[in-house]
Amino acid sequence: MCTNYVLIKSDGSAKLAEALGVDANRLIYGDFRPGAQISVVTGGSEARLLRTATWWLYLQQTPQGLRPHRDYFSVNTNYRKLPQKREFKHSRCIIPATAFVESQDGKRPHLLEPANGSAIAFGGLYKEWTDKVTGEEVTSASIITLPGIPALEQIHRKSTPLWLPEEAYDSWLSPEVTDGGAGRVARPSDTR
Repeated sequence: MCTNYVLIKSDGSAKLAEALGVDANRLIYGDFRPGAQISVVTGGSEARLLRTATWWLYLQQTPQGLRPHRDYFSVNTNYRKLPQKREFKHSRCIIPATAFVESQDGKRPHLLEPANGSAIAFGGLYKEWTDKVTGEEVTSASIITLPGIPALEQIHRKSTPLWLPEEAYDSWLSPEVTDGGAGRVARPSDTR
């Protein structure tokens, strides 16, 4: 997955917020690039939380506060690395989006969005940090990527974001499920 996605205020994002049990008016809307402040949903089916997170999983402490760690470009987490990630067992999140950008080798970017106007629930990981400068609690996040798919081979052959269907939200977010129990996951083959 490339490093740009979008969340616009729409019927699709409102329906996704409702399905996730969060207030659509509190979502952060925009065109997001690495290091941006984004909305993530955490928690189980009983107590879901809408959080603001930095889109960059690994942060580092600087004299000015927590910043994206320059040695670890971590906006995406490859599925092959999930068994090694403590966050996969304990800190999964959903990242709402309405579209994302893919390109082959950084050339000819394509904006991909669901054909039916719905929103996307990306499967992600999150971490919690304490900023030693400000004392503030900070959340960071990344989007999980799966292998590329034939339908998008001409656009981006290496990977595609983990796209959760509604029936997987509860198991994906459940802190009791420690194997990442996402159930069936979707890929962006139904995009335009």
